[in-house]
Amino acid sequence: MEEEDSRHTDAIVKVAFLKKCKEAGLLNDLFEEISQKLHLIQERLMDENISESDYEEIGTSLFDCRLFEDAFVNFQEALETNIQQFEEKWQQMKEEIELLQDLKQTLCSVQENSASVSSLSS
Repeated sequence: MEEEDSRHTDAIVKVAFLKKCKEAGLLNDLFEEISQKLHLIQERLMDENISESDYEEIGTSLFDCRLFEDAFVNFQEALETNIQQFEEKWQQMKEEIELLQDLKQTLCSVQENSASVSSLSS
């Protein structure tokens, strides 16, 4: 029960903070700070020399934040769509390869037959 009260109090404090930011006209500033932080995180992730501890810290920050749950769900859906598209392309490419191999065999047969006919007519 004490933990539940603590979460409720925490939520009240956070709501009050957001309302005060809004009243003071600072919501844009707050979101600009958040945007800058996300940009810095992205830059760190793109760095070739990123350490394992950096990955862990960033992963914890992003994955433990409920704000990003929807983003991760949407990202997962996008991944599934990409996988499906690549599987379809792969299947199409396999069919094209089979067709080209068949065409190659047919061409070889035509060349062999032409060579046989040429040698017979000589």
